[in-house]
Amino acid sequence: MKMVQARTFLVMIALLAAALPGAASATFRYGAGIRFSSFGVPNALLDLALFEHPRFAGNSYSFEVHSYGKKGPRSALSGVYCLEYSRIEGQGFWRIDESDPRLSGAGEATQVNFTASILMHMFPASPVHPYVGIGLGLGRVSIWAEGTYQNELGSIRDTYEKKTFAPVVHVPVGIIGNIHDRFLVKVEAGFKNGFYFGGGLAVNF
Repeated sequence: MKMVQARTFLVMIALLAAALPGAASATFRYGAGIRFSSFGVPNALLDLALFEHPRFAGNSYSFEVHSYGKKGPRSALSGVYCLEYSRIEGQGFWRIDESDPRLSGAGEATQVNFTASILMHMFPASPVHPYVGIGLGLGRVSIWAEGTYQNELGSIRDTYEKKTFAPVVHVPVGIIGNIHDRFLVKVEAGFKNGFYFGGGLAVNF
């Protein structure tokens, strides 16, 4: 009985080993994956709109669909269609103009966006290679802030809330690890209405 089980196990390993070269030789034209990133807005950009503000930082979560050229994941150009949710928050003192009351409170901004980007791969035949890209899209932005300040009447609470659509510019830069053309592992940084840095995994088919 143990001999039969051992033979069955060896046959399964042999079949799996035989399947891997076949997967590597196939040309995959599409892929799907996820990316997780830290996300934030630099203080230098916030300084353009606010006289005083806390630091805002958070995370973003992305679902991506990839499309490749005739050489599959080894093509010089590829397309990425991305649906992303991001959220940043901060707590501290803030005011729009110097003459405004100094509010103490918290704020957050969330964004759901869709972008279409083109990636240019340098040395795409190499299992590990860099890439750069450019993309455009549209996002739904929700901003909320609340704080309190003191005046001659006592403590006053002020709330700000806004929801709007905004264009999205995507500029990614990263490094891809190509595993037998079936899997892509990447580390990526860039700008997407805020700066981000993270990693992702895609499965090609």
